[in-house]
Amino acid sequence: MTKSLSKISIVMTLMACSISVSGAEPTMEVRQTASNYYAYPYPELPLPTLTATPDGYEPFHMEHYGRHGSRWHIGQWVYRQPIDLLRSAERNDKLTPRGKELMAQLRKIEMEARGRDGELTQLGADQHRGIARRMVANFPEIFAGKARIDARSTDVVRCILSMDNELQELKAYNPNLDVTSDASKSTVYYLNYNDKVADSIYHAALPEARKQLGDRYDNDGPFITKLVTDAQFASDSLNVEELFHSLFRIAANAQSHYDQKAPYDLFSEQELHNQWVLDNARWFLQYGNTSYTKGTGPQRQRFLMRNIIESADTSLMRRDPSANMRFGHEVVVLPMVVLMDLDGMGREMNDLDSVTANWHNYTMFPMASNIQMIFYRPSDKDYTVDDVLVKVLLNEREVTLPATPVTGPYYRWSDLRRTYLNKIGDGGIPEPKQEY
Repeated sequence: MTKSLSKISIVMTLMACSISVSGAEPTMEVRQTASNYYAYPYPELPLPTLTATPDGYEPFHMEHYGRHGSRWHIGQWVYRQPIDLLRSAERNDKLTPRGKELMAQLRKIEMEARGRDGELTQLGADQHRGIARRMVANFPEIFAGKARIDARSTDVVRCILSMDNELQELKAYNPNLDVTSDASKSTVYYLNYNDKVADSIYHAALPEARKQLGDRYDNDGPFITKLVTDAQFASDSLNVEELFHSLFRIAANAQSHYDQKAPYDLFSEQELHNQWVLDNARWFLQYGNTSYTKGTGPQRQRFLMRNIIESADTSLMRRDPSANMRFGHEVVVLPMVVLMDLDGMGREMNDLDSVTANWHNYTMFPMASNIQMIFYRPSDKDYTVDDVLVKVLLNEREVTLPATPVTGPYYRWSDLRRTYLNKIGDGGIPEPKQEY
């Protein structure tokens, strides 16, 4: 692996020029440094323009996987930690006016968060309703008449409520839809598989990865002067590095709420960028395609891939339109994007500086992120599976796929199916359950 800093230096310079933390509201570039806490960007951003349906074709089926919407932090300790870390400075009258203001803000947030561990926020619910509205606007043929909609969720409440909000919106559009939904541990093996072997390989790779990044991105500095009046006291009595991380977590997830102000004013552009670089590298190492982890990251979603293929196989020859919808987590969306090689995100990278320049986690797995596979058939004749075309939307944006397109973003499903089955091989078949 190379030690060159050229690519990363260019990216850091560009981001430093584009980020502004001085205003009352953080810019989108600042919010993107939150990685998996980044809130779904639509409809704040202009909605992507979709390519017209090929002549003689119509959309008739969707395979879908979606992450839950914006949520509260998981773990009450996240809200308690920064208060506890700053308490000694408060007791010794070492807080600046901004530090005192921050402590009051942190206590208010901590009170509001009690009993809300990992729960969906109102913004998270609204994200899914908006996604559902745009689904039917983009593909009304799929949600027409008595279309069959089968939805499955992990048994986590925020995922169930995300599913419920989308389904409610779909039913409001068309009360005649034939909708079924379920949330069960029996489907977790493909909705949120816990691959212990891949985890072990990832943890073993961390020391070497940290060695390449070195200490270039450590954050233990200037933000503390905005909070504490006595630099020597801060050095002697506070865990400054841990305080940075705890405050960054609060700031990052403030965008999951309509009414929570993010304390981004505490951080410099460089501090925010450094934190994102480290987070981005960690997510890539765990779920990207790299020799560090022997390519196991994307293979975590082999069971989901096979489930999607089998679900499509049972749906494509039905005359009635349909959709198979799944709701889960970012730790599924991210490796699935890599396994599907959407927009080339499945290419192997072994230089972490290249990862920083070319692989941006927030584009793939923001809150409420989703993958929509849209299937098309000839509208004026009987058809075979070889006639079926597919395009894929990642967060409602058309992406390229690892096959030769027929036209624009449209690919022959039989080609794509073959490619994906070759990727997962027999690994996509679950181990038989042991009987006692």
